[in-house]
Amino acid sequence: MAQPYKRRNFFIKKEFQGRVILGVFLFVTGGCLFFVFLLGLFSADSLTLSYSNHDLQLGGTPAMLLKNALAAHWVFIAIGTVFLVAAVMLLTHRIAGPLFRFEKALDNMLLHRLDDTIYLRSKDEGKELARKINDFNLDLSTTVRSLQGNCDAIATLLEQAREKSLALDDERRLELQSLLWSLEEKNKKNQAICASYTLKDV
Repeated sequence: MAQPYKRRNFFIKKEFQGRVILGVFLFVTGGCLFFVFLLGLFSADSLTLSYSNHDLQLGGTPAMLLKNALAAHWVFIAIGTVFLVAAVMLLTHRIAGPLFRFEKALDNMLLHRLDDTIYLRSKDEGKELARKINDFNLDLSTTVRSLQGNCDAIATLLEQAREKSLALDDERRLELQSLLWSLEEKNKKNQAICASYTLKDV
C-alpha cells in the first residue's frame, strides 16, 4: 500500500500563516475584550467586595473582576494563547503549503514545464485544484506531443513534395520550391515552439 505523501518543509508560506495567526489572535482577543467591556458596562454602577490573603478589598465591579480574573487565571490565559496560536498554525499549514505548491507549479507552467506534478498530503486543502492542474498539464502534454508528431509528418511530406517538384519545368519548380520553403520555415517555427515545452510522461 502506498504511503501518504509527506512534505519535508513544515513552514512554507510563512507570510500568509503569520497574517492569519495574527488575525485570529486579534479577533479572539478583541472578542474577549468586547465581552469584558460589555460586562463592565452593565456592572458599572455596582460595587464588589474581594477577600484575598486575609485582606478585604472594596472597588468597582468591572475593575475588581478584571483584576481578580487576571490574577487568578493568567496562567490559563497564557496557555490558551499558546494553544490558539499552535492550532491556527496547524490549520493554516494545510492551506499555506498547498498555496505555495500551486504557485510553484504555475511558475513552472509559465516556463513551459508541464512535467511538474502536484502532490498534497492527506489532510491538505485544495486536492481538487491540484488534480485539475495535474490533468491540465497531462492534457496539454498530450496535445503538444501530438503537434510534434504532426510537425514531423509535415516535414516528411514537404521533403517528398520537394523531390517530386524536380520533375516539373524550371518555372513551376521554382514557384513550388519557394512555396515549400515558406511552409518549411513555418513548420520549423512550430517545431521550435513544441520543443520549448518539457512534457509530462503519458
